[in-house]
Amino acid sequence: MPRIAATTNQTHHDTKVADIQAQIKRFWLREEKFRIYHGSTNSTRNNTKDPNKLVDISRLTDVLEVNTTERYVRAEANVPMDTLVDATMDKGFMPAVVPELPSITIGGAVQGSAGERSSFKYGCTHNSCLEYEVLLADGTKLTVSNTNSKDLFDSIPGSYGSLGIITAVKMRIVPAKPFVKLIYQEVDSYDAAVSAIQSALATKTDFVDGIMFTKTSGTIMTGSFSDSQAAHHATLHKLTDDWFYLHAQRKTESSDSYEETIPLKDYLFRYDRGAFWVARYGFKIFHVPFNRFTRFSLVGLFKTRTLYSFLAGAKLSQGYVIQDICLPCTAVTSFMEYNDTELGIFPLWLCPLKTDTSNFLSPTYLKTDLVINVGIWGKLDGSYEQFVTANRKLESKVSDLGGRKVLYAHAYYTEAEFWKTYDNKSYTQARTKYRAEAVFPTVYDKTHVGEKYKPSIRKGLLQMFKASSK
Repeated sequence: MPRIAATTNQTHHDTKVADIQAQIKRFWLREEKFRIYHGSTNSTRNNTKDPNKLVDISRLTDVLEVNTTERYVRAEANVPMDTLVDATMDKGFMPAVVPELPSITIGGAVQGSAGERSSFKYGCTHNSCLEYEVLLADGTKLTVSNTNSKDLFDSIPGSYGSLGIITAVKMRIVPAKPFVKLIYQEVDSYDAAVSAIQSALATKTDFVDGIMFTKTSGTIMTGSFSDSQAAHHATLHKLTDDWFYLHAQRKTESSDSYEETIPLKDYLFRYDRGAFWVARYGFKIFHVPFNRFTRFSLVGLFKTRTLYSFLAGAKLSQGYVIQDICLPCTAVTSFMEYNDTELGIFPLWLCPLKTDTSNFLSPTYLKTDLVINVGIWGKLDGSYEQFVTANRKLESKVSDLGGRKVLYAHAYYTEAEFWKTYDNKSYTQARTKYRAEAVFPTVYDKTHVGEKYKPSIRKGLLQMFKASSK
C-alpha cells in the first residue's frame, strides 16, 4: 500500500498537540515569554532549563505517514533524521534533503534552515517542505503552505521558534537506491576547490560537498545513486570503520581521483562518527591519544548525540568556533584566506547550496547564483574577551563579503548589526500579524549570546554518559 502510518495515528498526534496548546495558552494569558524544550539540541548556545519558562514538545517523535504515490513524508517536529530516513528507505525513498547529522530533528532543520550535500538541487530543508502544522502564540493551530498563510510559511524558516511552534512537517521525498557511488577529486588550492564544485554542479550528480584539510590539500566529493556495489566498497558505521574525514583524506592522498560505493544510510550520516571532526578536541580535553585504537575503543562516546550532550552540559562552547557561514560563491576564497590569517582552523567543510528567493530569514537568502557554505569548527586559544573579539571580527567579515551565518551557533551581533543583515520589516510584520510578541522571544533574543558560560567538565561527562546509555 502506498500510504502507511509508520508509528502512530492522527488521533494520538492531536492529543499531544492539544497538550502543547494548553501549555502555550497559560503563557499567553500571562503575556509571559517562554522557550521551547525539545529534549535535546544541536545548538551550541546555552538555553534556560527553568521548567516554569519552557513549553515541552519532546514527545513529538513519531512519523505520521509515508505516501509514495504523492511522494511526501509527514512527521512530528521532533523526529530525528535517522528515524525519518529509516521510515522512508523502507519504501524505496528518502527525504529530498537530509542534514548530515542523524540527531538533527525535522523541526529543528526547518527552523534553523539546515542545508547539506543535495542542497545545490533542492535548497535547504525548508525548501523541500510542502506544509507545516504550526501553533501560534495564543495556541491556535494552523496548517501553512504556499497556498495557505504563505507569508507565515515563508517566515518560519530561520526564525528559530520566534513566530510559532512547528508540531508537524510535510516534506518531499525522492526515489532512493541502496548505494552511493562517491568520487573523491583532489584539489590543491581554494580556487581549485571552488572551480571543482562548479564543475561538479554542471554534471548529472546527486550529491556534492568538499573538505579542505589544509590550505593546499583538499577533496571535492561527488556522489550518485547506485543499484549495485562496486569493486571498491566502503562502510562507515561498523565498529572497525574510521571517522569519515580521515577515510576521505587517505583516499585523496592515495590518488588524484578515487571512486567507491557506500551504503546509502552510511553515506547520509557519514559525518556522525566524530561529528565531522569536532570530536577530536574531546581527546585533547580528556588527555587521550588520538589514534585508530582509541577512536575504535571510544566510538560510542564520540557520535553527535553524545558529543552535543557533553558540549551542552560542560558549557565549553565559548572557546570553540562552531560556525557555518553561507557566502556567495565568488566570496568563498576570500573567506578561507581570512581564516588562514585570523583563525587558522582546519579542516574546513564546503557545501554548495541553492539560493533561497522567498524565505527572508534563511542563510541562503543572498544576492548570488550559488551559495557555498563553509563549515569552520575549531578551538580558539585565549581569554573569553579574545574569543568574543574573534567572533565579532568574523561576523564583520561575513557581512563585508555579503554572507550570512547559520544561527544555531554563537552570535555576537549588536541588535542594529543583526537587522542590517536580516529583513526586520518583514519579520516585524509577521510577528505583529500572528501575535508573536507577547510570548515568543525575537529571533535576535534567541540567537544572541550575551553572557559568559561557566564550564563544568563533570556536568558535561554526566550528560554525555546519559546520552550514550540510551
